[in-house]
Amino acid sequence: MDMPTGLVTVEDIRDRYHRALTADEERYLPAWISDAWDELMFMSQLRLVERLSAVPPEDGLLPRIRSVILSSVMRRLQNPQGRRQYSYSVDDATVSETLASETITGGWFTADELGKLEPPGDASDAFSIRIDAHIATVPVPLTAPIDGWYSWEPIGRGL
Repeated sequence: MDMPTGLVTVEDIRDRYHRALTADEERYLPAWISDAWDELMFMSQLRLVERLSAVPPEDGLLPRIRSVILSSVMRRLQNPQGRRQYSYSVDDATVSETLASETITGGWFTADELGKLEPPGDASDAFSIRIDAHIATVPVPLTAPIDGWYSWEPIGRGL
């Protein structure tokens, strides 16, 4: 699936970047924007092609995709080599750099960014508390025993 015309442009990046772009950056940006779109479309777990082709299309999906692409391309622009750490020593002319793990694996996006694009209803509730279950219950008053015995204490303790 091709990226919709004008979804993310070089002008969008230029407006958000903290300095004027160099000629090389201007040349790289269209390819980086296209690469970010392609990476998203290849992520089968997101089912973006299916969701974008749906009639009617999923509400708010394109603006979220735009936001994720802008964030990832801006991050690439700020750190094109993917360095996590860089040091340079003047006296012995030593250069040392550590690449970020996402650069090594070719990742463009953070987990939070991909979370914005997850299909509705696909998130796992395994480690979360659901407060929207709407289960009708009668509140039970909390009481404390007057003799100091609590059910979670081992039998015979304090006797």
